[in-house]
Amino acid sequence: MSTGDVAVGILRRIAAEPVTRSVLAKETGLAPSTVSAKITELMDAGLVQEGGAAPSRGGRPGRLLSISYTSGRIAVISMGAKHARLGLADFSRTILCSSAIDIDVADGPERTVELLANEVRALLERDGGDLLSVGICLPGPVDAVRRVVVAPSRMPGWHNQDVGALLEKQLGVPAITDNDANMAALGEYLSRADAAANSITVLAGTGVGTGIIAGGELYRGSTYASGDITHTKVEAAADRMCTCGNRGCLETIASGAAIVRDLNQSGIKVGDIFEVLDMVRDGDPTANGAIREAGRQLGLALSTVVNFFNPGDVYLTGALSAASVYVAAVRSQLYERCLPLATAGLRVEAAQAGGEAGMIGAAELAIIHLLNQPGLPARFTEPAE
Repeated sequence: MSTGDVAVGILRRIAAEPVTRSVLAKETGLAPSTVSAKITELMDAGLVQEGGAAPSRGGRPGRLLSISYTSGRIAVISMGAKHARLGLADFSRTILCSSAIDIDVADGPERTVELLANEVRALLERDGGDLLSVGICLPGPVDAVRRVVVAPSRMPGWHNQDVGALLEKQLGVPAITDNDANMAALGEYLSRADAAANSITVLAGTGVGTGIIAGGELYRGSTYASGDITHTKVEAAADRMCTCGNRGCLETIASGAAIVRDLNQSGIKVGDIFEVLDMVRDGDPTANGAIREAGRQLGLALSTVVNFFNPGDVYLTGALSAASVYVAAVRSQLYERCLPLATAGLRVEAAQAGGEAGMIGAAELAIIHLLNQPGLPARFTEPAE
């Protein structure tokens, strides 16, 4: 565990509720000396303060630690191909305010990041907080160490682009990047008190992405490509052309883009998946059938993954998770096609964090990244203007 990981764990606990050093040591399992050293570092940085005495339980009462730098903000961005959701979070990963803007990844990384940075500045102006770090969820494969997008199928001009560096140039604070499904998986895991230590989170929107939590940790794979189920070849897709250049990928029959395309080809004109979801809520039988079939195909593809990985939970997030018929279709296929032992106790449901799952995950990684920066105390003594 890095020093930043230890610091963020302590900071998160203090942000949730004032607590004493002894309770922190007991809850974290860390040596009291380690806890004291990290608290001293956080106090020197101006993030934490030590105040009144805790209620006595016999003996000398400890002093309560609380957050002192309450205006510190983490910018979080959940980026799609055409839209982006942005927010400001505090040290407890609570999203304090948010907004949405239209973007177009075809404009390229520099123009897109400039638009996103301008919206972050607008949020900060309304909120009045001090920006400390930023985390962004990207709709494509990301090398989390180098912070670069790797061969994204729907993001022309973004390959090998260091989006984190572009954000740092625009906003002047440390930035972290990761795949959107990974961040959604982390955010959903952190949002649930009863989350399974092994889970799969499916981000079903324009495309289909999957994030994996293994043993309570985000699993990215040896080349950061874990969970890329969207380009798995499936029989029902036949020879349909995919955005990746191959034919027969799951994305061509189980994604929001596929549903929109199929409805348009059948003579029902819709602009995007959100219009389809409106039709579903109105009880349109064609839209309901299209959504149900997409969920069924996703469940078929996921059944092999569930049998192999044996997760305790499967969470569905993204636009399509708002349709109960989609969630039900995925669930029915998993229960029907997976081994009884694999589905014993398996939960398959819409993500509790909803559309904020990715932003919560981004906040977590951005805070860890921030506290791993060298010279921590110097960063917060004079908040950014």
